[in-house]
Amino acid sequence: MEISVVLPVHNCGKYLLPALQSLKYQSYPHFEVLMVNDHSSDDSDLVCADFASVDDRFCLLDSPYSGMARALNYGISQASGVYIARMDGDDVSAPDRFAKQVEFLQENPDIAFLGTFADHIDENGKVTGSFEFPEDDLEIKAHLDRGTNTFVHPSMMIRHKALKDLGGYRDVFSICQDYDLWLRAQERYAFANLPEKLLQYRGFPQKRDLNGRFWRYFYVTKLAEISAQQRRSGQMDPVEQMVDEFDVEAIDDRMIRQQLLSARQDYYCNKKAFLDKKPLNSMDIEQVTTFLLTNKSSFNKKTLSNAYELLFDQALRIEDIESAEILYKLQRDVSKSRHIKSMLTKPNKLVKYALRKRLEEA
Repeated sequence: MEISVVLPVHNCGKYLLPALQSLKYQSYPHFEVLMVNDHSSDDSDLVCADFASVDDRFCLLDSPYSGMARALNYGISQASGVYIARMDGDDVSAPDRFAKQVEFLQENPDIAFLGTFADHIDENGKVTGSFEFPEDDLEIKAHLDRGTNTFVHPSMMIRHKALKDLGGYRDVFSICQDYDLWLRAQERYAFANLPEKLLQYRGFPQKRDLNGRFWRYFYVTKLAEISAQQRRSGQMDPVEQMVDEFDVEAIDDRMIRQQLLSARQDYYCNKKAFLDKKPLNSMDIEQVTTFLLTNKSSFNKKTLSNAYELLFDQALRIEDIESAEILYKLQRDVSKSRHIKSMLTKPNKLVKYALRKRLEEA
């Protein structure tokens, strides 16, 4: 078998049929699809079973574990392909995606990890944005060194041997397991992105992405980056000592333990601040704004717009005019939403009036 598609499935029954059909009708026919059911509570398993009953290239597996990383690793352990292709149960692949990726990998045996550009679609299948990343190995790694994820994970095709040699995904990471994998892989393998939109990536701009889950991304990416820094300096990788991403106390290195304890505390406090609608301070707002700018290619426009709105509101509440002005302009660049403008139409505080005047004069 040339390609094994590992497709974790968790409560995405509504979108599974178009996802599976996009794989069924690939112009390159030499593949298997391992649909790994990750304890779905909807009809996802039934949709997969029906599909597998009429096309023997599709196989339904029930993951004995819970969580994305474990489901992925279980699927990989059952795969027979030379290449591991990724896709999620709510995404859609272009008909010639596999053909183009296989051709590229065959012509470039030094490349082990290959992504593509992608369109972002909403829950109704409407294109709402796009993802375009660096194409060559050096530029991709330069972006990773600056803390920017440069792949659309479900677009990836990876040489099976390379993935196996790396030990697959680390299940310590409940999220961002792909980012951790890229950081580990860049030390040993070459990367590339095809400059064609061969995937439609479905995302849901829900507010949960901006509260607990958003801050969790912030913490977990820091954990992955500290882990990479330790490996490069020849030190013990702290993740190897952890049972899960919050198991900081298990780390022997006192300095690293303190860094991560501080980052974990920030996660808990910032999450609570957002959930309780308590004001952040100016340093928090600047830090999160910088994070959004650095990683903006990883978020769709609606998610970015919502994040800028929330931070803008926080800036107004603590009368941080400079931050509010920056966030107003950032939000205006990614969305036509009038919500931020509406915040300025009722100048019940001097800061709102002053900010509106500054923006009118700009």
